[in-house]
Amino acid sequence: MTGTRRRTAAGFVAATMVALSGCGGGGGGSDNGSPGTPAAATPSAIVYQDSLLLGSVTPQSLSFVAATMTANAMIVSPVAAPLVVPGNNPLVSSYFQGTVPGAGIACVSSPTNSIGTVTGVNAGVNIKSVAVMLDASWTLSTAPDANWSALAASAAAFDGWENCGAKAEGSPSPSSTLTINADGSFSDNIFDGNPSTTVTIVDQSFSSTQAASMLSDAGYLDASQAGNPQTLRLKVYQNAAKQTLLVEQGIPASGASSENPGFVAIYFQR
Repeated sequence: MTGTRRRTAAGFVAATMVALSGCGGGGGGSDNGSPGTPAAATPSAIVYQDSLLLGSVTPQSLSFVAATMTANAMIVSPVAAPLVVPGNNPLVSSYFQGTVPGAGIACVSSPTNSIGTVTGVNAGVNIKSVAVMLDASWTLSTAPDANWSALAASAAAFDGWENCGAKAEGSPSPSSTLTINADGSFSDNIFDGNPSTTVTIVDQSFSSTQAASMLSDAGYLDASQAGNPQTLRLKVYQNAAKQTLLVEQGIPASGASSENPGFVAIYFQR
């Protein structure tokens, strides 16, 4: 990473997005079980077989249960991870893009003021992404370098939804924009604030060599945050409809403090 600079943008026009997890209601029943009174609906779980949890590159089968009138949405995990326990985990936010089936991101309440490798942004929001939800329709690329080159040739751009796009004010919106350059380098520009008002954009860039490392199994060791070295990994996924999405993870490396669990983010192509 070559560093960051800040500039203020007066506005930003975001792509049309389909928001968050739905709230499913259930008909109310009574203790007397009156004839004709429907029983309270039980939300069904949707299984995302190839999901990625915060702090781990090992896929896990997670279930997503939509919100009801009386309960938050939740994910059900078979394993523990940072900010995740085995079993039910209530969410404060989630994002599933309607035009890209079988993929989304889930977030819990937790102190955070960072997006990717950039700290000091969206302070006080305290919503952190803990899982990228991917079902079996998504396939991890076995030739990520070739995929990346093809994306670079078309100057592909992606909207990042780390921390479910939560902002201090207004509706959720993309947390960053990732653009791949012709030479394989890329920018991942972070939005500090809500793009519908006044937003500060933190411009950061990665060289083609750094991108190649991030796409590899070994990843790229980033030490730009004091006390929080982490290995950055980029993964390319495609489905049968030839849609492409990216997943970026920061996995804590040796020397990272326990207060820094890393990050996980999903990027939907524009």
